[in-house]
Amino acid sequence: MLKRLTLCLGAAVLPMLAAPALASTDAEVQLVYDTIRAKYPDLSAYCQLSEDERRKTVIDTITPMVATRKLQQPFASVPAAGALLRQDCGIAEVFEPAKLRWLATADPLKFSPERGRFGMFTSVQAMANKVFAPAGDGPFPAVVISGTKGLSEHLRVHARSLLDAGFAVLVVDTFGPRGYRAGVREPLPSEFAKDAYDALAHLQSLPFIDKERIFQTGYSYGGLAAALLASPEGAQEFKAQGRFRATVSNYASCSIAGPYTSASGGATTLPMLTADSDRPILMLMAELDIETPPATCFPLLEEMRAAGKDVHWHIYPRTTHAWDKAENNGYVYRTVSGETMTYRYDAAITKDATERMIAFFNRYR
Repeated sequence: MLKRLTLCLGAAVLPMLAAPALASTDAEVQLVYDTIRAKYPDLSAYCQLSEDERRKTVIDTITPMVATRKLQQPFASVPAAGALLRQDCGIAEVFEPAKLRWLATADPLKFSPERGRFGMFTSVQAMANKVFAPAGDGPFPAVVISGTKGLSEHLRVHARSLLDAGFAVLVVDTFGPRGYRAGVREPLPSEFAKDAYDALAHLQSLPFIDKERIFQTGYSYGGLAAALLASPEGAQEFKAQGRFRATVSNYASCSIAGPYTSASGGATTLPMLTADSDRPILMLMAELDIETPPATCFPLLEEMRAAGKDVHWHIYPRTTHAWDKAENNGYVYRTVSGETMTYRYDAAITKDATERMIAFFNRYR
């Protein structure tokens, strides 16, 4: 069965985004394939589903397998098993590996219709998926804040800085409402991008928000989403009704590892930032980051700038991933190959990155 597969795809990017390339095993692909065939004894019922519905079926199938540790490379098995099933259906689709960057199947988030009031004791949990704005009637420019693996105190700090600078804020919680758990069941960066577009639509519906001045900033996963949001392709894939004025990516990459592996054994990476980007983006990166290494952005950023793209970047020397997360200071990140990096909180760099972000937004405000 597996010999018929001409392209084995893997997006084993989570939870170690900078890990070496890992392809799915034949046994895992076969397990996913057999499980789906068992759910559809009449294969024609599966074949008649739309592409998005077939994709969601495969992902829903592997979720319990991940929870019980039956799959070591779940995101690699999804597209590979899907390719086999398409072949069984006689569907002559030419799968484009780069399309994996738009894979998002979770139900849309629900955003609170109430306008929040930020105070000394407002927790980051209380801010989740709710709009907070400065005093007054507005309309205010706004910023969607896309976080990391769930809500963390640093997002509250950034929200306060943006509110003080005159922006309304919406902190998006991609993890909590869906029961995602770090290291067990995690979304792809595309889920963060899709949630950001849904947050944008919510903001555009509010009378106290300036619909033409809505920005996005993201950290780690959210930073990967910032890169995705700069491309018009994502807006088309997600059927977004609007676009962000500009985005800022904090400690994220221009591509991620855990790639798709061809039958010949060659491997590539999954792009986050691409040359078709048409929105201003600022990428703030850390020199010592092995989780989302800056090297993935070069020479791409230089080529984009030479082509007239509105791209900007800054690399903080001797700095690690999560420079702004005091609550995670000392955490040791480990790649699949055993390389380690200890998160180091840096108040001065946190302050500088925040100032650069606000100044960047103000350029387009």
